Amino acid sequence: MLYQFFAALFYAASFKPIGLWIAAPIALAIQIYALRKSAKPELQSFIFAFLSSLIILSWSRVFVGVLPWILLALLQGLLAIPLGIAARFTKNIPILIFVMLALEELRARFPFGGFSWTKIAFSQVDSPFAPIVSISGMAGLSLITLLVSYLFLTKSLRALTVLIALFTSTFFIELPQSALPPVQVLAVQGGVPQRGLEFNARAEAVLDNHITETRNSFSQKDQIIIWPENAIDIDPIANRKVAEKITSLTKDLNRPLIAGAIIDNPTLVNATVLFNEQGNPESVYVKRYLTPFGEYIPLRSIAKIVSPHVSRVRDFSPGAQLIQHQLPTATVGSIICYELLNDGLVREAARGASFISVHTNSATFSGSNEGEQQLAITRLRAIETGRSIVSTSTTGPSAIIDHRGEVLHKLNDGEVGSLSAAIEIQKSTTLANQIGGYSTLAVLLFSLSWAMLSTKTIAFGRRRELR
Repeated sequence: MLYQFFAALFYAASFKPIGLWIAAPIALAIQIYALRKSAKPELQSFIFAFLSSLIILSWSRVFVGVLPWILLALLQGLLAIPLGIAARFTKNIPILIFVMLALEELRARFPFGGFSWTKIAFSQVDSPFAPIVSISGMAGLSLITLLVSYLFLTKSLRALTVLIALFTSTFFIELPQSALPPVQVLAVQGGVPQRGLEFNARAEAVLDNHITETRNSFSQKDQIIIWPENAIDIDPIANRKVAEKITSLTKDLNRPLIAGAIIDNPTLVNATVLFNEQGNPESVYVKRYLTPFGEYIPLRSIAKIVSPHVSRVRDFSPGAQLIQHQLPTATVGSIICYELLNDGLVREAARGASFISVHTNSATFSGSNEGEQQLAITRLRAIETGRSIVSTSTTGPSAIIDHRGEVLHKLNDGEVGSLSAAIEIQKSTTLANQIGGYSTLAVLLFSLSWAMLSTKTIAFGRRRELR
């Protein structure tokens, strides 16, 4: 029990706001050691996942309550039990590493579409191995982190050699280079009148905040204006008053606007809308990967017993296809908040895009660690796709991130302001983006092959000892 407690603390420390990347492989090494020694490995596995999730996801209790937060951590703990079952039948470390990677992919898909916020790779944005995601995707970075854990456990010269080779290779990774003129983008963090769940009650004030900040900060060099998710919480297509405000802004500034908006026709959707200089909507991207218990309620009859907020949530409808916003100067791929967790959607949005625009609304969790953890994921997505990212939030943090994952400009949580920056336009793409989901499959197959080979090696060694 004590081992798993310290392992959970170390693992949580690898995530933002601390972000100590080396703490993750230390934590995972402790966890594997404890699993191999324990008489109750299933319980050990559950405790580690439960406690680490409880700490990392503590932001979820800020406004939705303690019980949903604990239940989320419990679910993460339950999904980790198969690792303990595997540890009951084998002490082979490579096999346990394969199971850990497989379980990560399972949690990214099940239940309710998956929840991968605590994925190993997402703790490694500041790791020297982070550039590997441009080749192997997130699964590859998770595997390398576990390989460091393996080195700690075994002091294997072979593992050390592999890690040195991988580290050296990061210096030779060629990320996409821009050969086109940059685009000047104005990203606006307008703030909300009230943080927490009540921000929707004052939707028009949120819109006015973003209009005011845009007018105050705009300069003639700005070519595109970007607003965050929920900047327009009253349907801008159906509501004449809102439409007039958008039209007035875009006409006065003579610039297009890409804004997060709620549209309610014929069903409720979360979208990003490209308004042209005349205020007319030219393209609409509808969020495809919805947040369970946030944008729709699975098992509603049970969920309403757990949280009083359930009755306030009206189910959104998911989008069916990718829509990229086409501008004379750029093609913009939109990602809306929770979609950052979905490998496939991020890759799809990046293909053919000049840059990616991430729209998020952190008002619900403002003042917590959620925004910094999401920003770390966004930085890794920039490296993975080889695309600059404009990440815009209602309350922060908002940031301009280059294709190497470096934060060039940033607004902190709670600030009201804007970021004006020249965004690099990319045409080429990374290997990870070219091969798509096959990168994850390749990592799993490699890990499985390693596990099988190690089993045969151990068996061969035992036969020789018997002779």
